[in-house]
Amino acid sequence: MLNKCKELEYEDKAKTLLKKVKCFILDLDGTVYLGNKILDGSIEFLKILEKNDIKFKFFTNNSSKNAKFYVNKITNMGYEVNDSMMMISNEVIIDHINKELPNKKVFVLGNEYLKNDFIDSGINVVEDDADVVIVGFDTSLAYDNVTKACDFIRNGASFLGVNPDFNCPIENGFMPDCGAICSMITASTGVTPVFFGKPSPYTLKYILNDMGFKEEEIAFVGDRLYTDIAMGKGNDLVTILVLSGETKIEDLKESQIQPTLIFDSLRDVGNLLKKIS
Repeated sequence: MLNKCKELEYEDKAKTLLKKVKCFILDLDGTVYLGNKILDGSIEFLKILEKNDIKFKFFTNNSSKNAKFYVNKITNMGYEVNDSMMMISNEVIIDHINKELPNKKVFVLGNEYLKNDFIDSGINVVEDDADVVIVGFDTSLAYDNVTKACDFIRNGASFLGVNPDFNCPIENGFMPDCGAICSMITASTGVTPVFFGKPSPYTLKYILNDMGFKEEEIAFVGDRLYTDIAMGKGNDLVTILVLSGETKIEDLKESQIQPTLIFDSLRDVGNLLKKIS
């Protein structure tokens, strides 16, 4: 009976918080899908948001691709997405460079998707004598390019990381992500990067400007404590941890970062929203 009472108390708390939410920002890998497989209940959840006229956008830290790639990926998984529904860490760091570091010579350590995003935004992407080094999730990582990035940084170039993720979840485990690549460069140069993407204040500012909602009206949903859930540190965002990706319930015991709410998956979030509407 006590456990049942606690469950009802938790559900009431969740309902109260979710009633105020006007916009969901949804992580992708480990939240909406895992690798190339849509997670059960994800599409139903998105349709519930539509039905209740609740705004939402996708936001991925995965800088190995660009926004258009993820639009096509989700559409091919069975839910039609348009360009305006997608946000990516690439956009956050490009926005910062265009506003704060215009006309700088930028070396990009990343896949062609990331490089092309920079070039298409009018940024001066170079291979030599760089003022700024950008490191993304480079799945085609070449040792010569890592060496070049380190040399630029040792010579005084600014060191910026697109996203801080150490690992990217895939269907059979994990692969090293941007944060891991940056750690290697830090070990060589002694210089720590400034990170963008989640959970940086740059991302929060970018989203608030784009969506036009107050902090307490936005819920960040994701599977990773140190990126998705850390978005709520020091502000009024609602953070929702889903246990469908990287983080397991036992991880919370050792973590200083704690979510506002916890659900097994987007399906369970949707089921609660149906009770509210």
